[in-house]
Amino acid sequence: MTFSIHHPFAAKVVARHDALLCNDGPEEQTARVVAAIERVSKVTLFAPMHTEVIVDLAGFGEAPIVYVTEKDEYLLLSDVAEALGWPLPKAHKWAQLENDFAVRDQRDHDEERGDGRLGWECLLDYVDLRLDLVMDDPEARPDAGGRRWSSAGDWLISKDRLPLLLSCSPWGKEFMDNALPAFGHAIWQVWGDKLKQIPTVNLDGTPTGGNAYDDLFSTDGLTEEEALHRARRGPALDEDGDHR
Repeated sequence: MTFSIHHPFAAKVVARHDALLCNDGPEEQTARVVAAIERVSKVTLFAPMHTEVIVDLAGFGEAPIVYVTEKDEYLLLSDVAEALGWPLPKAHKWAQLENDFAVRDQRDHDEERGDGRLGWECLLDYVDLRLDLVMDDPEARPDAGGRRWSSAGDWLISKDRLPLLLSCSPWGKEFMDNALPAFGHAIWQVWGDKLKQIPTVNLDGTPTGGNAYDDLFSTDGLTEEEALHRARRGPALDEDGDHR
């Protein structure tokens, strides 16, 4: 078998999920992970990370960078899911859905370009490692034997996709509550006073009398530095240590 620089990482990922492997054994699934990564490597320089770089998940956990390109960094979905307390089957379904959206976007880009080529610019945020896993899932419907289980897989996820991932994770509401003031500052920097010229309306279409600057992109009175600190604070606890 030809040696691949991706084999050590692939073997490590498969070993991590050894008890969950379904249909094929470690050797076959390791080969599939290598093939999935080499497929992307034909499009862009894609290399395993050899030094430890830990990413703060906005205060809700931490996960390491495992792969890099010239322009991007990637995390392993199962690392992120474990740090966030997110069941892997649910995280896997999220990645599948986002990848489906990316495929549709890529198709639109290719058709608009009109040169008959298949592009990759939308397809590098989510790299399916092609693992076939099965694991217990108490929320799943029981099968004929009464067992509750779900299928899962693992992915390389671009670091740029972390805000979206966090917003869809079990910590989504807390993350959005924390991040909104920082988002407000970012929007203000781009649009400035033009937002004051955009009226806001109620759900029934009647004017609120307010504007986008004050109503939609509030900073809660925080400075930009304070807003960035809040965006990274993680779970908000009251004085008794309970989530609020």
